[in-house]
Amino acid sequence: MFEVGRSVVVLPLGRKLGVIVDVARGGRYRVQVGNTTVSCRESDLISPPAPPRKKRAARDAERTPLRDKAAPALALTIDLHGLTVEEALARVVAAIDAALMRGADRLQVVHGKGSGRMRDALHHQLGTLTVVASFKLDPRNPGVTWVYF
Repeated sequence: MFEVGRSVVVLPLGRKLGVIVDVARGGRYRVQVGNTTVSCRESDLISPPAPPRKKRAARDAERTPLRDKAAPALALTIDLHGLTVEEALARVVAAIDAALMRGADRLQVVHGKGSGRMRDALHHQLGTLTVVASFKLDPRNPGVTWVYF
């Protein structure tokens, strides 16, 4: 017997994967397959096969130690050229999220020199984000800001 919420394979539909949404009398099941709900007998359903094991990922994880303080820092880069200020600020926030998820300790933001409008808006936004420990212009290139977490 299958329970509500369980994934199943519906044999009469060409082995399509679905989710049981209701169990009715007489061994009937309502199964959501994509955007369609179908009614099936229990004999029309089987459990889905187990997902293949990822041997390579497990082997790589054994060889790659977790990053510690002595390991070289990870830095990511985002280029804002060609974006409006609003688009750029949204992309910077997304890039900061991605950098933090990847374990980076800093982010290089290439905003260009130009009129300074992009740089000023970026620095204002960075000052409001609690995850940002500090930020500064690159001393060798004033069109780049380094953001530190």
